[in-house]
Amino acid sequence: MANQARFLDAERRLWNTIGVTPTERRVHLARNDVNVRIQELGEGPPVLFVHGGTTSGMSWSMLASRLAGFRCILIDRPGTGASDPLPGKLDVDSLPKLGGSLIVDVLDALELDSAHLVATSLGGYLALRTCAVHPERIQRMVQFSWPMGAPNPKLPAFFRVSAVPGVSIVMGAVPPNERSVRTLFGLLGHGPSLADGRIAPVEFEAYLSLLRNTDTMRNEMAAPRTIMNWAGKMHPHLLPDHLVSSITTPTLFLWGENDPFGGEAVARRLVDLMPNGVLEMFPGAGHAPWLDELDYCVTATSRFLNG
Repeated sequence: MANQARFLDAERRLWNTIGVTPTERRVHLARNDVNVRIQELGEGPPVLFVHGGTTSGMSWSMLASRLAGFRCILIDRPGTGASDPLPGKLDVDSLPKLGGSLIVDVLDALELDSAHLVATSLGGYLALRTCAVHPERIQRMVQFSWPMGAPNPKLPAFFRVSAVPGVSIVMGAVPPNERSVRTLFGLLGHGPSLADGRIAPVEFEAYLSLLRNTDTMRNEMAAPRTIMNWAGKMHPHLLPDHLVSSITTPTLFLWGENDPFGGEAVARRLVDLMPNGVLEMFPGAGHAPWLDELDYCVTATSRFLNG
């Protein structure tokens, strides 16, 4: 990627502002035959952070930098940030396989028998699938808001339209600008946090650079089509009730009431299926609650992972 250096510079400015310099390396994931970037900070029990759609491991920087007493491992999922794309096409049939293999692939590459998970959105889907298929590899898990594929009677319009044939190609080809990215933050429920500075300018600029200067958006535009058809109807086999009910991993859901992918009714239906699931709702928070309520999310995550 010719302009990836610009993104890495913007990301470095973000880390410098936070006052943290993570270590960085690339690892090969044998099951999926792809090279990905890993950033690490802190010491203690390992916690793997798995980000959502159209972003990168950088999205966890504020939360991970304040999570004392843990070895925080931030992955750029394949096709995002500074990681290579998957060699094959991601579709509705291959997504469940990826869900059962990607996270254990990372743990194997890092020679970890097990770890905690912190995940959201598409990363949340991968985490739930992992806990169902490989429960011995995950100790405890924190999920932020709606995990992709969870039953939802009506997905938001901006997400449904991206599954219409041809639309995603156009969206991936149009260079994002500051106005379009601010609009996206608003659609995800984070407009007030962007306006009042809870989302710092340097954090916003790093995200804008990610979309402008890497292939992240282009690679991620297939995601909506993997969970729903062109009419916006979700594929039911992604997170069926029987699979969710089989997950025994102790799991805390920190869920924003303003998450456009579903509020409390969607949250409770999902969490009530899980034998060891706990739900906390955040008034005024959006799809990524740590962007709106960082202090509480740090405290709640630390307390839960410490058991």
